[in-house]
Amino acid sequence: MPPKNARGAAKPPGKRVAAEHTLTRRRGAPAGDATKELLTLCIDIGGTGIKMILANAKGRPVTERARMLTPRPARPAAVAAVMKKMIAAYPRFDRVSVGFPGVVVDGVVRTAVNLGEKLWVDQPLQREVERFCRVPVRVINDADLQGYGVVDGRGAELVLTLGTGLGSALFLNGQLVPNLELGHHPLKKDKTYEDRVRDSELKRLGKKAWSRRVIEALETLNRIFNPRVIHLGGGNTEHLRGKLPRNVRLFGNVDGMTGGVKLWTNR
Repeated sequence: MPPKNARGAAKPPGKRVAAEHTLTRRRGAPAGDATKELLTLCIDIGGTGIKMILANAKGRPVTERARMLTPRPARPAAVAAVMKKMIAAYPRFDRVSVGFPGVVVDGVVRTAVNLGEKLWVDQPLQREVERFCRVPVRVINDADLQGYGVVDGRGAELVLTLGTGLGSALFLNGQLVPNLELGHHPLKKDKTYEDRVRDSELKRLGKKAWSRRVIEALETLNRIFNPRVIHLGGGNTEHLRGKLPRNVRLFGNVDGMTGGVKLWTNR
Protein backbone atom coordinates (compact mmCIF):
# COMPACT_ATOMS: atom_id res chain seq x y z
CA MET A 1 0.00 0.00 0.00
CA PRO A 2 1.47 3.38 -1.00
CA PRO A 3 2.09 5.96 1.70
CA LYS A 4 -0.44 8.63 2.48
CA ASN A 5 -0.04 12.12 1.12
CA ALA A 6 1.55 14.81 3.26
CA ARG A 7 -1.17 17.25 4.25
CA GLY A 8 -1.07 20.71 5.72
CA ALA A 9 -3.39 21.84 8.49
CA ALA A 10 -6.85 23.06 7.49
CA LYS A 11 -6.80 26.22 9.55
CA PRO A 12 -5.69 29.52 8.00
CA PRO A 13 -2.32 30.82 9.14
CA GLY A 14 -2.01 33.40 11.87
CA LYS A 15 -4.62 35.75 13.29
CA ARG A 16 -7.32 37.02 10.94
CA VAL A 17 -6.97 40.72 10.28
CA ALA A 18 -9.39 43.20 8.80
CA ALA A 19 -9.64 43.06 5.02
CA GLU A 20 -9.10 46.77 4.53
CA HIS A 21 -5.86 46.54 6.56
CA THR A 22 -4.48 43.68 4.48
CA LEU A 23 -5.14 45.55 1.26
CA THR A 24 -2.86 48.37 2.34
CA ARG A 25 0.01 45.99 3.17
CA ARG A 26 -0.41 43.41 0.47
CA ARG A 27 1.64 45.08 -2.24
CA GLY A 28 4.90 43.81 -0.73
CA ALA A 29 8.26 45.55 -0.61
CA PRO A 30 8.77 48.99 -2.18
CA ALA A 31 10.94 49.23 -5.29
CA GLY A 32 14.60 48.80 -4.40
CA ASP A 33 13.86 47.37 -0.94
CA ALA A 34 15.89 44.14 -0.75
CA THR A 35 15.07 43.52 2.92
CA LYS A 36 11.71 41.87 2.26
CA GLU A 37 11.47 38.39 0.78
CA LEU A 38 9.35 37.90 -2.34
CA LEU A 39 6.24 35.94 -1.30
CA THR A 40 3.81 34.12 -3.55
CA LEU A 41 0.27 33.23 -2.50
CA CYS A 42 -0.54 29.90 -4.15
CA ILE A 43 -4.25 29.13 -4.57
CA ASP A 44 -5.83 25.87 -5.71
CA ILE A 45 -9.52 26.07 -6.64
CA GLY A 46 -10.96 22.56 -6.52
CA GLY A 47 -14.34 20.99 -7.03
CA THR A 48 -14.53 20.21 -3.31
CA GLY A 49 -12.20 22.66 -1.58
CA ILE A 50 -10.29 25.89 -2.07
CA LYS A 51 -6.73 25.73 -0.72
CA MET A 52 -4.08 28.38 -0.14
CA ILE A 53 -0.49 28.48 1.03
CA LEU A 54 2.19 31.18 1.11
CA ALA A 55 5.59 30.26 -0.31
CA ASN A 56 8.94 32.05 -0.42
CA ALA A 57 11.10 32.66 -3.47
CA LYS A 58 12.65 29.18 -3.16
CA GLY A 59 9.23 27.54 -3.30
CA ARG A 60 9.20 26.61 0.37
CA PRO A 61 5.98 27.06 2.37
CA VAL A 62 6.12 29.76 5.02
CA THR A 63 2.59 29.09 6.32
CA GLU A 64 0.41 26.06 6.86
CA ARG A 65 -2.05 25.15 4.11
CA ALA A 66 -5.48 26.74 4.55
CA ARG A 67 -8.64 25.10 3.20
CA MET A 68 -12.31 25.99 2.92
CA LEU A 69 -15.11 24.16 1.12
CA THR A 70 -15.94 25.19 -2.42
CA PRO A 71 -19.43 26.75 -2.38
CA ARG A 72 -22.33 24.98 -4.08
CA PRO A 73 -23.38 26.09 -6.56
CA ALA A 74 -19.85 27.24 -7.40
CA ARG A 75 -20.79 30.54 -8.96
CA PRO A 76 -17.85 32.85 -9.71
CA ALA A 77 -19.04 35.45 -7.19
CA ALA A 78 -19.44 32.80 -4.46
CA VAL A 79 -15.99 31.35 -5.12
CA ALA A 80 -14.51 34.85 -5.09
CA ALA A 81 -16.19 35.55 -1.72
CA VAL A 82 -14.54 32.47 -0.17
CA MET A 83 -11.17 33.44 -1.63
CA LYS A 84 -11.45 36.97 -0.22
CA LYS A 85 -12.28 35.60 3.22
CA MET A 86 -9.25 33.32 3.17
CA ILE A 87 -6.93 35.96 1.74
CA ALA A 88 -7.77 38.28 4.63
CA ALA A 89 -5.67 35.99 6.87
CA TYR A 90 -2.46 36.84 5.01
CA PRO A 91 -0.81 40.13 6.03
CA ARG A 92 1.52 40.41 3.00
CA PHE A 93 2.24 38.81 -0.36
CA ASP A 94 3.71 40.10 -3.59
CA ARG A 95 2.01 38.02 -6.27
CA VAL A 96 -0.65 35.33 -6.66
CA SER A 97 -0.74 32.05 -8.58
CA VAL A 98 -4.09 30.35 -9.10
CA GLY A 99 -4.76 26.80 -10.26
CA PHE A 100 -8.24 26.35 -11.77
CA PRO A 101 -9.95 23.01 -12.61
CA GLY A 102 -10.43 23.55 -16.32
CA VAL A 103 -8.93 25.02 -19.46
CA VAL A 104 -7.54 28.52 -18.92
CA VAL A 105 -6.21 30.65 -21.80
CA ASP A 106 -4.56 34.01 -21.09
CA GLY A 107 -6.22 34.13 -17.69
CA VAL A 108 -9.72 33.49 -19.07
CA VAL A 109 -11.68 30.34 -18.20
CA ARG A 110 -12.74 28.22 -21.19
CA THR A 111 -14.04 25.06 -19.46
CA ALA A 112 -15.04 24.15 -15.89
CA VAL A 113 -16.64 20.70 -15.94
CA ASN A 114 -16.47 20.12 -12.17
CA LEU A 115 -17.57 23.61 -11.12
CA GLY A 116 -20.46 24.19 -13.49
CA GLU A 117 -19.55 24.79 -17.12
CA LYS A 118 -22.17 27.44 -17.91
CA LEU A 119 -21.29 29.46 -14.83
CA TRP A 120 -17.61 29.89 -15.73
CA VAL A 121 -17.09 29.96 -19.49
CA ASP A 122 -15.38 33.21 -20.59
CA GLN A 123 -14.88 34.41 -17.01
CA PRO A 124 -11.77 36.67 -16.84
CA LEU A 125 -10.62 35.04 -13.60
CA GLN A 126 -7.10 36.46 -13.66
CA ARG A 127 -8.35 40.02 -14.03
CA GLU A 128 -10.91 39.54 -11.24
CA VAL A 129 -8.37 38.17 -8.77
CA GLU A 130 -6.00 41.03 -9.61
CA ARG A 131 -8.80 43.45 -8.88
CA PHE A 132 -9.32 42.33 -5.28
CA CYS A 133 -5.73 41.30 -4.51
CA ARG A 134 -4.05 44.39 -6.00
CA VAL A 135 -0.91 42.45 -6.97
CA PRO A 136 0.13 40.65 -10.18
CA VAL A 137 -1.78 37.38 -10.73
CA ARG A 138 -1.35 34.37 -13.00
CA VAL A 139 -4.06 31.74 -13.51
CA ILE A 140 -3.53 28.35 -15.17
CA ASN A 141 -5.03 24.87 -15.07
CA ASP A 142 -4.76 23.37 -11.58
CA ALA A 143 -2.83 20.24 -12.58
CA ASP A 144 -0.47 22.39 -14.67
CA LEU A 145 0.28 24.52 -11.60
CA GLN A 146 0.86 21.48 -9.38
CA GLY A 147 3.10 19.97 -12.01
CA TYR A 148 5.44 22.94 -11.79
CA GLY A 149 5.91 22.05 -8.13
CA VAL A 150 6.91 18.40 -8.61
CA VAL A 151 8.50 17.75 -12.02
CA ASP A 152 12.23 17.12 -12.33
CA GLY A 153 12.64 18.78 -15.71
CA ARG A 154 14.02 15.69 -17.46
CA GLY A 155 12.28 13.88 -20.29
CA ALA A 156 8.52 13.31 -20.49
CA GLU A 157 6.74 13.64 -17.16
CA LEU A 158 3.01 13.13 -16.63
CA VAL A 159 1.25 14.70 -13.65
CA LEU A 160 -2.11 13.32 -12.47
CA THR A 161 -4.29 14.41 -9.56
CA LEU A 162 -7.04 12.28 -8.04
CA GLY A 163 -9.76 14.38 -6.46
CA THR A 164 -13.27 15.42 -7.40
CA GLY A 165 -12.23 14.58 -10.95
CA LEU A 166 -8.93 13.72 -12.64
CA GLY A 167 -6.43 16.49 -13.28
CA SER A 168 -3.59 16.02 -15.75
CA ALA A 169 -0.52 17.83 -17.02
CA LEU A 170 2.29 16.93 -19.40
CA PHE A 171 5.84 18.29 -19.24
CA LEU A 172 8.71 17.70 -21.66
CA ASN A 173 12.14 18.60 -20.28
CA GLY A 174 10.42 20.92 -17.84
CA GLN A 175 8.33 22.67 -20.48
CA LEU A 176 4.57 22.54 -19.97
CA VAL A 177 2.11 21.37 -22.63
CA PRO A 178 -0.81 23.46 -21.30
CA ASN A 179 -4.41 22.41 -20.75
CA LEU A 180 -4.02 18.69 -21.47
CA GLU A 181 -7.34 17.82 -19.75
CA LEU A 182 -6.66 14.12 -20.26
CA GLY A 183 -9.38 13.22 -17.79
CA HIS A 184 -12.04 13.95 -20.39
CA HIS A 185 -10.57 11.65 -23.03
CA PRO A 186 -12.38 8.33 -23.66
CA LEU A 187 -10.87 5.30 -21.91
CA LYS A 188 -13.26 2.35 -21.81
CA LYS A 189 -16.88 1.53 -22.68
CA ASP A 190 -17.65 5.12 -23.71
CA LYS A 191 -16.39 6.34 -20.34
CA THR A 192 -13.59 8.88 -19.90
CA TYR A 193 -10.66 8.52 -17.52
CA GLU A 194 -12.44 10.88 -15.14
CA ASP A 195 -15.73 8.99 -15.40
CA ARG A 196 -13.97 5.88 -14.13
CA VAL A 197 -11.73 7.25 -11.35
CA ARG A 198 -13.50 10.35 -10.06
CA ASP A 199 -14.36 10.75 -6.38
CA SER A 200 -17.98 9.66 -6.81
CA GLU A 201 -16.76 6.33 -8.24
CA LEU A 202 -14.46 5.82 -5.26
CA LYS A 203 -17.46 6.23 -2.97
CA ARG A 204 -19.63 3.92 -5.10
CA LEU A 205 -17.12 1.13 -5.73
CA GLY A 206 -14.98 1.13 -2.60
CA LYS A 207 -11.21 1.44 -2.35
CA LYS A 208 -10.15 -1.89 -3.86
CA ALA A 209 -12.29 -1.80 -7.01
CA TRP A 210 -11.59 1.90 -7.54
CA SER A 211 -7.85 1.31 -7.12
CA ARG A 212 -7.93 -1.34 -9.83
CA ARG A 213 -9.43 1.25 -12.16
CA VAL A 214 -6.74 3.78 -11.28
CA ILE A 215 -3.97 1.23 -11.91
CA GLU A 216 -5.58 0.29 -15.24
CA ALA A 217 -5.61 3.97 -16.24
CA LEU A 218 -1.95 4.38 -15.22
CA GLU A 219 -0.91 1.34 -17.24
CA THR A 220 -2.81 2.65 -20.27
CA LEU A 221 -1.19 6.08 -20.01
CA ASN A 222 2.24 4.49 -19.72
CA ARG A 223 1.67 2.77 -23.06
CA ILE A 224 0.51 6.02 -24.68
CA PHE A 225 3.07 8.53 -23.38
CA ASN A 226 5.95 6.34 -22.13
CA PRO A 227 6.73 8.96 -19.47
CA ARG A 228 9.89 8.74 -17.42
CA VAL A 229 7.80 9.52 -14.33
CA ILE A 230 4.10 9.72 -13.53
CA HIS A 231 3.68 12.12 -10.62
CA LEU A 232 0.47 11.15 -8.82
CA GLY A 233 -1.16 13.49 -6.31
CA GLY A 234 -4.50 14.71 -5.03
CA GLY A 235 -6.42 13.92 -1.86
CA ASN A 236 -7.67 10.52 -3.02
CA THR A 237 -4.21 8.97 -3.40
CA GLU A 238 -4.46 8.03 0.27
CA HIS A 239 -7.19 5.54 -0.66
CA LEU A 240 -5.11 3.64 -3.21
CA ARG A 241 -4.63 -0.08 -2.66
CA GLY A 242 -2.40 -2.44 -4.63
CA LYS A 243 0.87 -2.18 -6.52
CA LEU A 244 1.35 0.88 -8.69
CA PRO A 245 3.51 0.90 -11.86
CA ARG A 246 7.21 1.30 -11.06
CA ASN A 247 7.49 4.79 -12.54
CA VAL A 248 4.69 6.27 -10.40
CA ARG A 249 5.80 8.76 -7.75
CA LEU A 250 3.36 10.09 -5.16
CA PHE A 251 3.38 13.74 -4.10
CA GLY A 252 1.57 15.69 -1.41
CA ASN A 253 -0.82 18.61 -1.71
CA VAL A 254 1.68 21.15 -0.37
CA ASP A 255 4.38 20.00 -2.83
CA GLY A 256 2.05 20.63 -5.75
CA MET A 257 0.73 23.96 -4.59
CA THR A 258 4.22 25.45 -4.33
CA GLY A 259 4.36 25.13 -8.11
CA GLY A 260 2.80 28.57 -8.01
CA VAL A 261 6.30 29.99 -7.41
CA LYS A 262 7.83 28.30 -10.46
CA LEU A 263 4.93 29.56 -12.55
CA TRP A 264 6.56 32.99 -12.42
CA THR A 265 9.98 31.78 -13.56
CA ASN A 266 9.05 29.14 -16.16
CA ARG A 267 6.74 31.13 -18.42
